[in-house]
Amino acid sequence: MDNDVQSYRTDDRETGPLYCELETTGHVLRRSREVLELVSTIAKAPYIAPADGTLDLHSADSALRAAEQLVVRRLTEHENSFAGTLGTQLTGVLRQLGSVRLSIRDVELADRSAAITGVHKALQRLRSVSSIGELVEQAPIEICRLGYNRALLSRLCGSTWIARSAFVRGDARLADAMVQVGGAAPGRLDREHPETDLVRRRAPILVHGAQDNPHVHHELKTLMNTQDYVAAPLIARGDVVGVLHADENSKTGTMGDFDRDLIGLFAEGLGFVFERIVLHEQLTSLKSRLQDDARSVSELIDGFVDSDVLTPAVPPEASDTIWVLPPPSVPLYPLKGPLADLTRRELEVLRHLANGESNTEIAANLFIAAGTVKTHVKNLLRKLGAANRAEAVSRYHGLITQTPHR
Repeated sequence: MDNDVQSYRTDDRETGPLYCELETTGHVLRRSREVLELVSTIAKAPYIAPADGTLDLHSADSALRAAEQLVVRRLTEHENSFAGTLGTQLTGVLRQLGSVRLSIRDVELADRSAAITGVHKALQRLRSVSSIGELVEQAPIEICRLGYNRALLSRLCGSTWIARSAFVRGDARLADAMVQVGGAAPGRLDREHPETDLVRRRAPILVHGAQDNPHVHHELKTLMNTQDYVAAPLIARGDVVGVLHADENSKTGTMGDFDRDLIGLFAEGLGFVFERIVLHEQLTSLKSRLQDDARSVSELIDGFVDSDVLTPAVPPEASDTIWVLPPPSVPLYPLKGPLADLTRRELEVLRHLANGESNTEIAANLFIAAGTVKTHVKNLLRKLGAANRAEAVSRYHGLITQTPHR
C-alpha cells in the first residue's frame, strides 16, 4: 500500500489534516490507549485491552466498544449517584470514546480507499509486462505491495493447483521454498479442501485457523506457519486457470473480509491482463507464421519463374550448359563451371551486382521484392563459394574472361 495517501479527521479536539496514513494510524491508537486508561481510572475497572496485549485498529475498536458499554452501564446503574463530578466525567469520557471510534472509522476508510487505488496502480504496472512468464513472476510482488507479507501464485492443472511463483517480504529463501514445496506437493481440489469452493463459486475465500484445519495444504501451512489466509481465482477466457494466495496483512497481522475482497479485485483485474498478454503472444506468433509463409510462397514463385522449365531445349551436346544474356558488350555464349549452377534469375542478380547496384536497385530493375534479392544473393554466394558480394563479383568477372566466345 502506498504511504503517500493522506488521511483526514475532524473531532472536538483537533480540526484539519493530520499526518500521513501510518502516522494517523499511530495517532489514533495512542488516543485509544489514553481513553481506555481514563475509563479504567474513572470507572474504577480493570484496563480493557486485547488478550495478546497488542493493539491495532480492529482490536482498538473492540476495546473501545467494550469500554463504552462499561461506561453506559455505570451511568445506568448509578444514575442518581453520578449527578455530580463523577457523572460529568463519565459523560465526558463517553463522548471521547465515540470520537476515537469515529477516528478509527476514518482511518479504516482511508486505508481501504488507498488499497483500492493500490490495486489500480498494480494492474497498470502489470499491463506493461510483455510475456506470461514475466507476469507470473511479477504478480506475487504486486500483491505484497498492496500491504501483504506473503503471496503465492499457482497454476490450476485438472484437480490440482501447482505453485509457480511466490514473494515474501525480506525473505527470498522462504519464497523459493514455497514454490518448491507447492510444486512437489500440489494442492488438491476435492469436496473437503477450501480451494475447491474457490473454483466452484469462482469467488475469493477467507480461511481462518489454517493450522487447525486438516484440509488446508499441510506442507505449505507448516512451512509458513499460516494462521489466516485469502485465496482468489485467476480467471481467463471464462476458465479458472490459477489460484492466488495471500496472508499476513502487514498492518493487522491477520486477514479479514476486506482483504478477501481486495485480493479478489486484484485477481479479477489480473485475469484481464493475462488474457491480453496471451492474445498478444498468439497474434505475434500468427504474424510470424504468416510472414514465413509469405516468404516461402515468394521464393516458390521466384524459383518457378527462374527455373529452366520454360527455357528452349538445349542440344544434347550442350546439356551441361545454360544460355544467358550477358551485358550488351558481351556476345551470347554458353557457360560452364560454377556459373552453370546458377538459375537465370541468379545470373541476372549477379550481373547487376557486377554493375555495382544495391539490393534495392536490383529489386526495382528486376521487378521483384528486396527480400527476394537477398535470397538470390545468398544462394549465388553459396554456389560460387564466395564469402561476400565483392568476392562473387570478382569470381564472375574471372569466369567470364575464361569462357571462349562463339
